Amino acid sequence: MITGFNTDIKHKGVVYHVQTEDKGTKNPKVETLIYRGGIILYAKRTPYNHILKADSVEDIVTKLMEEQHQNMIKEIKAGKFDEDREDTFAADLISDRSLDEVILDYLTSEKKIEKENLKE
Repeated sequence: MITGFNTDIKHKGVVYHVQTEDKGTKNPKVETLIYRGGIILYAKRTPYNHILKADSVEDIVTKLMEEQHQNMIKEIKAGKFDEDREDTFAADLISDRSLDEVILDYLTSEKKIEKENLKE
């Protein structure tokens, strides 16, 4: 497992914390979490199981982590997570769906991602 990155970004007077880490070869994903006030606003997970047999896996994963981390910082600076935006991530959490429906949708999307990764 590769050491991750932690960065505090101040944007419009609000401090956002960006945390990126490698989940390891047993769970081959790079995960970036964006926090505001201790609350997770956004999570981005990028699987890398398709490169596990590459000669320089560690270098590739490190580069992936750096790029993902910097892209999330750019999105913060671009205002994607501003509290005054009407289309913030939190608005997506309000739904008429039951918890069971939300979980089923999540599991279905994860299964779809796994199938797509196996094709690569």
